[in-house]
Amino acid sequence: MAAQQATIGEVFSAGAEEFDSWSPLLWDPVGQATVDVSAPAVGERVFDACCGAGASALPAARAVGPGGLVDAVDLSGALVALGERRARQEGLASLRFHQHDVTAWTAPEGGYDLVQCALGVFFFPDMDRDTAKLAGLLRPGGRLAVTVWEKGALGGWGRAFKGAIETEREWPGSAQSDQLARIDTADALAAWLEALGLSDPRVIRRDLAVPLTPATAWDLAVGSGTRALLNGLAPDAVERVRAHFTATLEADAVTDLDVRVLTGTAVA
Repeated sequence: MAAQQATIGEVFSAGAEEFDSWSPLLWDPVGQATVDVSAPAVGERVFDACCGAGASALPAARAVGPGGLVDAVDLSGALVALGERRARQEGLASLRFHQHDVTAWTAPEGGYDLVQCALGVFFFPDMDRDTAKLAGLLRPGGRLAVTVWEKGALGGWGRAFKGAIETEREWPGSAQSDQLARIDTADALAAWLEALGLSDPRVIRRDLAVPLTPATAWDLAVGSGTRALLNGLAPDAVERVRAHFTATLEADAVTDLDVRVLTGTAVA
């Protein structure tokens, strides 16, 4: 497990600059959408799993105020450093960033009031087991909030990137995609939360308007988990992938990222 997750951390660290360029366009709006549903309250203790550069941790810290606590944890040291810088700039003393395996984290005495994870659970080696560990960090009556891509989201962008990769190598199977496919509808996400032993599940759907250009589309490809699909390709092959990808986006008139997310909450 550690080797696989370290690889994920390295992938996101390698694309940290491009990831950061997408923060105001995508990650921060998704993070805010998550917090709108998870609803951290003044003085609460929050665990933000797979925090990235703080997209959901920052608004959570604003909500809990100086009397609360937000522990934000991610495997990517580069993204954690970005989050720390943003927290310092805002003076959010209640927000603490940590480079750590979220599934090996220990809760403070009494547990957290809220555990939230935006666009992260499907990266776990075992989504059911590892999300159950996150739920185990909650106090009795605490809330778990999970945001995932809705089925069909990012469609035009994703199809163009898949086609471009296939010009150089066979499209690999993905455990992350398989896991996401199990929870990418509102009913499936609610049922999964119940199967984890949680109660009162509810799911909120959000559409976000995110314009796309060929240049920003490529930045997203190399600044997210899809960067791993380029590993091992020679520089000229990567350039051919980029050229095919951007040409497809232009030919198909893909000018919107088609961002649709589901945020599910449930009670421990």
